[in-house]
Amino acid sequence: MSEEFSFAPEFKKVMKKLGLTYNSMRLYEQAFTHQTYVNETKGKKLENYQRLEFLGDSILGFLVAEYLYDNRNIPEGTMTKIRAKFVCEQANATYAKELEIDKLILVGHGVRYNDGISDAIIGDVFESFLGAMYLDHDMEYVRDFLVKHVFPKMKTDDYGFFIDYKSKLQEYIQAESRNSVNYELLSSSGPAHDRTFEVAVYHDGIMLGKGIGKTKKEAEQIAAKNALGIVAGNK
Repeated sequence: MSEEFSFAPEFKKVMKKLGLTYNSMRLYEQAFTHQTYVNETKGKKLENYQRLEFLGDSILGFLVAEYLYDNRNIPEGTMTKIRAKFVCEQANATYAKELEIDKLILVGHGVRYNDGISDAIIGDVFESFLGAMYLDHDMEYVRDFLVKHVFPKMKTDDYGFFIDYKSKLQEYIQAESRNSVNYELLSSSGPAHDRTFEVAVYHDGIMLGKGIGKTKKEAEQIAAKNALGIVAGNK
């Protein structure tokens, strides 16, 4: 991790912004620690987030199920499908980015500089954050947190915030042409703890759109979304 990033002050800023309290900062630091960071950090006893992720995954699934049972008069099969959509990897990554807790993730230099922190890692960290919150407080505290930041999205079944625009663009293009699209990294910039990637999407050598994100995958999704707006608008 770059020397320009210090977990404690950044963690305090995020918690203050979210109106959250904490008792054990060390517990939360574990929640944001990826195995690659553990591997690269010598002389400091660290644990990665995997055990907390396991706990947080169960807590999130239970509280979402409880919310659906108490607030939606729908069959079991429908509840199962809705819960799956709102606790999936992309949904969890989206929650984390909206809350800006993704900026606290501690990963090795290779992960951060090559591709950026993936949505898979960000989604895992959202769950480990909930696991840490539960151990640091209690279930009611986690429930109140989800009531404020996650459950409002479930009132309208708004799945739009985790649409796979890359797949949609690929389907749209292949309906018109046999050739697929390809993505190209245009640039990457910013300090180690806050990288920004710019990606363009091409078809037959023509740029269809560009996107900027904190990971290559996020930039690709934004590029695909912008490209869809352009190509569909030209029909």
